[in-house]
Amino acid sequence: MKRIELLGLFLVALLYVAATVWILTGHAPIDYPAYAMAAWGFHRGEAVYRWEEDDYARAAAALGFSHYAPPYRYPPLTALWTLPLLGLPDRGVGIWIALQAACALLTAETLARSFGDSKPTTRLLVRLGVGFFTPFLTSLYAGQVNPMVTLLIALAIRLIGQGQEGRGGVLLGLSLMLKPLALGIVGLLLWEGRWKALAGLLLGITLALGMSVLAFGAPAMGFLHASLPITGSAYPPAQNLPSLAIRWGTHHPYGFALADAPTMARWAGLALSGLLILLTLIGWGRPGAPRPLFEVRAAWALTATFLANPGTWYHHGTVLSVGLAVLLHRASRHSRIWWAALATSAGAIALWGWAWHAFVGWTPLLDLATLGALGLWILLARERGNERAT
Repeated sequence: MKRIELLGLFLVALLYVAATVWILTGHAPIDYPAYAMAAWGFHRGEAVYRWEEDDYARAAAALGFSHYAPPYRYPPLTALWTLPLLGLPDRGVGIWIALQAACALLTAETLARSFGDSKPTTRLLVRLGVGFFTPFLTSLYAGQVNPMVTLLIALAIRLIGQGQEGRGGVLLGLSLMLKPLALGIVGLLLWEGRWKALAGLLLGITLALGMSVLAFGAPAMGFLHASLPITGSAYPPAQNLPSLAIRWGTHHPYGFALADAPTMARWAGLALSGLLILLTLIGWGRPGAPRPLFEVRAAWALTATFLANPGTWYHHGTVLSVGLAVLLHRASRHSRIWWAALATSAGAIALWGWAWHAFVGWTPLLDLATLGALGLWILLARERGNERAT
C-alpha cells in the first residue's frame, strides 16, 4: 500500500476512534437501547413487536437506560446481536459503538478497493469520501446498526459483481435481516434473473431467522406483523421524496410551506416516488438479462430506494456511500462540470447532517440531503446511460 493510501487510512481510522471516544464519554445513544431492550424482552419470551410505552419503560428501568427511542421495528437479528452484550456493565454500549465504527471504516476500505479503478489516488479519494461521509457519524452518534448493514451491502455488491453471486446473496440476505435498506437491490436481482444470488439471499434470510427463532422462540417472528411508515413526515431528519412533499405542502413548525393541503401533499409524495421508481426500472433495461457493471445499477437501486421510501431517515444515508464510491471510481473520465455536480450533491448530504438545526425555518435548506441524494441518482443514471451506449 502506498504511503499516501496509508495516510488516508490513518486519517479515517483516527476520525472514528475520536468519534467513538467522544460518544462514549459525553453522549448517550438513543437507538442502541431499543435494540438491547428488545433482546431483553425476546429472551424473556415477550411479544416485543406488540410492546406499548409502559413495556419499554419497564425494560429501560431493568437495564438502566434513561434515553431511548422506541418502538423496535427491526428484524430480530439486530436484537440478537446485542443479546451477548447485556451482561456487561454498560449493557454493551461501548462495544456496540466500537463495532459500528469498525464497520464504517471497513466499508470505506471495501468501497475503496471495489468497482474498477485501482489507482492509489482513486482509492485514497474513495476512502476519504466514504470515511468522512456524515451519515456514518450520525449513525454512530445514535447507536444505529446502519454501518454494519452498509458493510454487508458493499461486500455483497462486490461479490455479485465479481461473479460470486451465491456468497453475495447470502450477505445481502443477512443485511436485510438487520435492516431492510437493500430492497432495491433485491428488485434488481429479480429484474435481471440472477437466480444464484436470489438463492443465496434466501439462504441468508433463512439462517438469520433460524438463529433468531432458536434464541428467542416464536416472538421473533412477530416482525412479520410489525407496522412500517407508509407516509412521510415534516420532521427534518425524514429525508425522502414523500417527506419533501409534506414539508412543502403542509404547515409545520420547521419552516414555511406553499400550501396546507395534507392529502394532496401525501399523494404528490407518492407520485414522485412512483415516478422515480418507474424511471429506474426503465433505466435498468430489458428484464432477464444480467449485464456487466452490476455495481452501477445496484448503487442506483440503493439510491432510488432511499429517495422513494417514506420511512427513510437521514442516518439511512450510509447506503448512499455506495453510489458515491461508484461515481468516484469512475470520475477520471468526466469533466469539471460533472465533478462540480458530484461535489455539490455529496456536499449537500454531508452539510445537512452537520447543520440541519440551523436550517430550521428555511424549508429549502431542510431538504438538502434529499436533493443531494437526488443529485447522486441523476449522476448514476448518467453512468447507466453511458453503460448502455457502449
